[in-house]
Amino acid sequence: MKFVKTLKVQIYNLIRSYRFRVVDKLLDDHSKALLDIGCDELFFYEKLKDKYDITLADCAPRTEQIKKEDVQNLSFADNSFDIVLCQQVLEHVPDPVKAILELKRVAAKQLVISVPYEPFFTLCRFLSWEAEHLWAITPRLLKFYLGEPVYEDKICLKRYYIGIWKFD
Repeated sequence: MKFVKTLKVQIYNLIRSYRFRVVDKLLDDHSKALLDIGCDELFFYEKLKDKYDITLADCAPRTEQIKKEDVQNLSFADNSFDIVLCQQVLEHVPDPVKAILELKRVAAKQLVISVPYEPFFTLCRFLSWEAEHLWAITPRLLKFYLGEPVYEDKICLKRYYIGIWKFD
Protein backbone atom coordinates (compact mmCIF):
# COMPACT_ATOMS: atom_id res chain seq x y z
CA MET A 1 0.00 0.00 0.00
CA LYS A 2 2.89 2.36 0.79
CA PHE A 3 4.29 1.75 -2.71
CA VAL A 4 1.00 2.83 -4.30
CA LYS A 5 0.86 5.99 -2.19
CA THR A 6 4.50 6.85 -3.04
CA LEU A 7 3.85 6.25 -6.73
CA LYS A 8 0.76 8.46 -6.62
CA VAL A 9 2.76 11.30 -5.01
CA GLN A 10 5.53 10.98 -7.61
CA ILE A 11 3.03 11.09 -10.49
CA TYR A 12 1.29 14.11 -8.95
CA ASN A 13 4.65 15.90 -8.59
CA LEU A 14 5.44 15.25 -12.27
CA ILE A 15 2.05 16.64 -13.30
CA ARG A 16 2.48 19.66 -11.04
CA SER A 17 5.95 20.33 -12.49
CA TYR A 18 4.56 20.19 -16.01
CA ARG A 19 1.67 22.49 -15.04
CA PHE A 20 4.18 24.93 -13.58
CA ARG A 21 6.21 25.02 -16.81
CA VAL A 22 3.05 25.81 -18.79
CA VAL A 23 1.81 28.49 -16.38
CA ASP A 24 5.19 30.13 -15.72
CA LYS A 25 5.65 31.01 -19.40
CA LEU A 26 2.30 32.80 -19.45
CA LEU A 27 2.43 34.84 -16.24
CA ASP A 28 2.62 38.62 -16.64
CA ASP A 29 6.28 39.53 -16.00
CA HIS A 30 5.31 43.15 -15.25
CA SER A 31 3.08 42.16 -12.36
CA LYS A 32 4.22 42.14 -8.77
CA ALA A 33 1.45 41.05 -6.37
CA LEU A 34 0.44 37.40 -6.67
CA LEU A 35 -2.11 35.43 -4.64
CA ASP A 36 -1.72 31.65 -4.51
CA ILE A 37 -4.93 30.02 -3.27
CA GLY A 38 -4.70 26.42 -2.07
CA CYS A 39 -0.93 26.56 -1.81
CA ASP A 40 -0.54 24.20 1.12
CA GLU A 41 2.50 22.43 -0.30
CA LEU A 42 4.22 25.72 -1.35
CA PHE A 43 5.22 24.23 -4.70
CA PHE A 44 4.57 27.33 -6.84
CA TYR A 45 5.74 29.65 -4.06
CA GLU A 46 9.20 28.10 -4.03
CA LYS A 47 9.52 28.59 -7.78
CA LEU A 48 8.06 32.12 -7.97
CA LYS A 49 9.09 33.80 -4.70
CA ASP A 50 12.02 35.68 -6.25
CA LYS A 51 9.86 37.07 -9.05
CA TYR A 52 6.64 38.14 -7.26
CA ASP A 53 5.38 39.46 -3.94
CA ILE A 54 3.34 36.38 -3.04
CA THR A 55 0.45 36.09 -0.61
CA LEU A 56 -0.25 32.48 0.32
CA ALA A 57 -3.76 31.39 1.29
CA ASP A 58 -5.38 28.07 2.12
CA CYS A 59 -8.46 26.92 4.04
CA ALA A 60 -6.30 24.77 6.33
CA PRO A 61 -2.82 26.30 6.47
CA ARG A 62 -0.03 24.14 7.84
CA THR A 63 2.49 26.96 8.28
CA GLU A 64 2.35 30.49 9.65
CA GLN A 65 3.28 32.04 6.30
CA ILE A 66 -0.02 30.82 4.81
CA LYS A 67 -3.12 32.92 5.59
CA LYS A 68 -6.29 31.09 6.53
CA GLU A 69 -8.80 32.01 3.79
CA ASP A 70 -12.00 30.59 2.38
CA VAL A 71 -11.88 30.89 -1.42
CA GLN A 72 -15.67 31.36 -1.37
CA ASN A 73 -15.37 34.45 0.84
CA LEU A 74 -11.94 36.07 0.53
CA SER A 75 -10.99 38.85 2.94
CA PHE A 76 -9.04 40.82 0.31
CA ALA A 77 -10.23 44.02 -1.36
CA ASP A 78 -11.30 44.12 -4.99
CA ASN A 79 -8.40 43.95 -7.48
CA SER A 80 -5.91 43.31 -4.66
CA PHE A 81 -3.58 41.13 -6.72
CA ASP A 82 -2.12 41.45 -10.19
CA ILE A 83 -2.18 37.67 -10.57
CA VAL A 84 -4.32 35.06 -8.81
CA LEU A 85 -3.40 31.37 -8.99
CA CYS A 86 -6.03 28.79 -8.09
CA GLN A 87 -4.86 25.31 -8.95
CA GLN A 88 -6.71 22.12 -8.21
CA VAL A 89 -8.97 23.84 -5.65
CA LEU A 90 -12.43 24.48 -7.12
CA GLU A 91 -13.42 20.82 -7.22
CA HIS A 92 -13.05 20.72 -3.42
CA VAL A 93 -15.24 23.65 -2.34
CA PRO A 94 -18.97 23.48 -1.53
CA ASP A 95 -19.85 26.43 -3.82
CA PRO A 96 -17.43 26.63 -6.76
CA VAL A 97 -19.44 29.39 -8.47
CA LYS A 98 -19.07 31.64 -5.44
CA ALA A 99 -15.34 30.81 -5.40
CA ILE A 100 -14.96 31.65 -9.11
CA LEU A 101 -16.61 35.02 -8.58
CA GLU A 102 -14.37 35.74 -5.58
CA LEU A 103 -11.25 34.88 -7.57
CA LYS A 104 -12.35 37.22 -10.35
CA ARG A 105 -13.10 39.96 -7.81
CA VAL A 106 -9.58 39.99 -6.31
CA ALA A 107 -7.68 39.54 -9.62
CA ALA A 108 -6.62 42.81 -11.24
CA LYS A 109 -4.73 41.50 -14.30
CA GLN A 110 -4.58 37.71 -14.54
CA LEU A 111 -6.45 34.74 -13.16
CA VAL A 112 -5.00 31.25 -13.58
CA ILE A 113 -7.24 28.29 -12.83
CA SER A 114 -6.52 24.61 -13.21
CA VAL A 115 -8.97 21.83 -12.49
CA PRO A 116 -9.23 18.13 -13.26
CA TYR A 117 -10.76 17.73 -16.73
CA GLU A 118 -13.57 15.22 -16.32
CA PRO A 119 -16.01 15.76 -19.19
CA PHE A 120 -17.85 12.50 -18.69
CA PHE A 121 -18.04 9.65 -16.27
CA THR A 122 -15.55 6.94 -17.17
CA LEU A 123 -14.65 3.66 -15.60
CA CYS A 124 -11.14 4.98 -15.03
CA ARG A 125 -12.47 8.02 -13.16
CA PHE A 126 -14.87 5.86 -11.21
CA LEU A 127 -12.02 3.67 -10.01
CA SER A 128 -9.74 6.60 -9.13
CA TRP A 129 -12.27 9.19 -7.96
CA GLU A 130 -11.01 11.01 -4.94
CA ALA A 131 -13.53 11.33 -2.13
CA GLU A 132 -12.66 14.97 -1.54
CA HIS A 133 -13.70 15.97 -5.09
CA LEU A 134 -17.17 17.45 -4.69
CA TRP A 135 -17.61 18.64 -8.28
CA ALA A 136 -16.39 18.17 -11.81
CA ILE A 137 -15.62 21.75 -12.87
CA THR A 138 -15.86 22.10 -16.65
CA PRO A 139 -14.25 24.66 -18.96
CA ARG A 140 -17.78 25.62 -19.99
CA LEU A 141 -18.65 26.59 -16.40
CA LEU A 142 -15.48 28.67 -16.07
CA LYS A 143 -16.15 30.43 -19.38
CA PHE A 144 -19.75 31.15 -18.37
CA TYR A 145 -18.58 33.14 -15.33
CA LEU A 146 -15.22 34.47 -16.55
CA GLY A 147 -15.60 34.79 -20.33
CA GLU A 148 -13.21 33.33 -22.87
CA PRO A 149 -9.70 32.72 -21.54
CA VAL A 150 -6.67 34.17 -23.32
CA TYR A 151 -5.10 30.73 -22.99
CA GLU A 152 -6.48 27.28 -22.34
CA ASP A 153 -5.18 23.77 -22.68
CA LYS A 154 -5.88 20.23 -21.58
CA ILE A 155 -2.63 18.69 -20.41
CA CYS A 156 -1.29 15.34 -19.22
CA LEU A 157 -3.34 13.11 -21.50
CA LYS A 158 -6.13 15.73 -21.35
CA ARG A 159 -6.60 14.96 -17.64
CA TYR A 160 -6.16 18.57 -16.44
CA TYR A 161 -7.59 21.83 -17.76
CA ILE A 162 -5.70 25.11 -17.43
CA GLY A 163 -7.29 28.45 -18.23
CA ILE A 164 -5.80 31.93 -18.01
CA TRP A 165 -7.99 35.03 -18.04
CA LYS A 166 -6.79 38.62 -18.45
CA PHE A 167 -8.56 41.61 -16.95
CA ASP A 168 -7.89 45.27 -17.65
